[in-house]
Amino acid sequence: MVGATQPAGREHLVDAQTASVAGAGYRAAYVALAATIVAGTAFAPVNSGAVALAHFLGGHVLNDRAIAMRLGSETFTAPGSYSGGIGWLGAVANELLARAGHGYALFATMLAALVAFAFVELRARRAGGRWLALGAVVLAGSCAPGSLGIAGGITTAAFAAVLAYVLERPSRTAAIVATVLAVVWCNVAAEGLLAPAIAACFAAATTLRGGTGDERRWSRFACLGTALALLATPAFLSYPLYALGTLRLDRDLFGVVAYHPIDVAPLAYRVGFTAMVLAGLALGLQRDRGASIPLFAAAAILALMNGAFVIVFGVLAAPVLAASAAAAYPYFDKLSTGSLRGDIASGVAAVALAAGLVAVAAAPATAPGYALAASLASDGRSHRVFCYDVDWCDVAISGAPLVSVFADGRVAAYPSTVLSRQRDIVAMKNHWRSAIERYKVDTMILRNDRPLTTMISMAPGWSVVASDSAASVFERAALR
Repeated sequence: MVGATQPAGREHLVDAQTASVAGAGYRAAYVALAATIVAGTAFAPVNSGAVALAHFLGGHVLNDRAIAMRLGSETFTAPGSYSGGIGWLGAVANELLARAGHGYALFATMLAALVAFAFVELRARRAGGRWLALGAVVLAGSCAPGSLGIAGGITTAAFAAVLAYVLERPSRTAAIVATVLAVVWCNVAAEGLLAPAIAACFAAATTLRGGTGDERRWSRFACLGTALALLATPAFLSYPLYALGTLRLDRDLFGVVAYHPIDVAPLAYRVGFTAMVLAGLALGLQRDRGASIPLFAAAAILALMNGAFVIVFGVLAAPVLAASAAAAYPYFDKLSTGSLRGDIASGVAAVALAAGLVAVAAAPATAPGYALAASLASDGRSHRVFCYDVDWCDVAISGAPLVSVFADGRVAAYPSTVLSRQRDIVAMKNHWRSAIERYKVDTMILRNDRPLTTMISMAPGWSVVASDSAASVFERAALR
């Protein structure tokens, strides 16, 4: 009896030691991953155009105690054009953080990143266990380069990740929470338009996997609630149309804004998006009767339509791949690691690290091109500005009313004729010189490596007054 008991006891001790080592490895990986996310956010470049536009819009809301629904004197091509006040709440939040100091804005961005990836991990853990959940976070993180900075796409990813977690298990509470979350998201940004689309994907998944009658009913109520949330903004019925234009999915914007993944998020597209697609092909997406296919496909198409949404593809699709891996390799789901106490400790450590990095991180320099646009109003003279990259003009309009622009990043608010003339000037087509004359453009911020820059540099009356590594500012003396 003793001889039979000892081997069993030793085997149990070995299993306990193995589990302890696995648990320690898991916690170390968890902390290292959280630290990487925080550090990556701390040193990511700021989205200068989005920050400047938030400063302009949020400042007006706070100062005027009203939401501007139309373009003003900051543009000379479309003053009075309806803009719908899209993203007013996000602009106010960004402006308040900016007024508090760069550190506050950076800390809020770090928290958004931690929330996004935490909910990726929680969704993946439900279906694949803790180890595969960590793998899902790594995959999603590979889609993050280019989106982690202040006013970057990580805020959109956080909303999408939380909404997906809520919708994944349909219930009355989930439908209510999803609706409230969608209302907030729609007022924060145009990307709130994605909420009913995400809800529809989960409703389709519930039907495909054969969910109960209650689950199917509440998933449809969630679709209805998130769709009605589109009307809960100052723009009301106009929100869907103007939000869709703000998402920059329209092919007619070619030549006006960048949206190709290879241009917008080259590293995330080459590494993260490719890895996600290859993993999907390798693991298959037929788990739960193919219920995950609608979400994976819709998120992938969205990322291809605008590279800014590669991060959204990452946070939505990575847990799907974890579930597929768990179905293919059940061993991972059986690994017992970690605990709620350890998760909380790791989260606290990540937040503490974020606070520490904020204390030592310096405010980043304004990106080339944007810095030139920011300096236009410093000479005290009026400028009628054309920007090769309309997002540069998001910075220039901070000098209004001295500075007014041909077009800025609020492309949904500008008439199609203005955007068409923007394309014509950039491509030097269809009487582009006469368009410059008609609108009395006297200042142009142009990319250094484009043919238009060469043409303007040789044109009579135009001269370079400033330049950096990305762009040059040309002024026309005749109009001065």
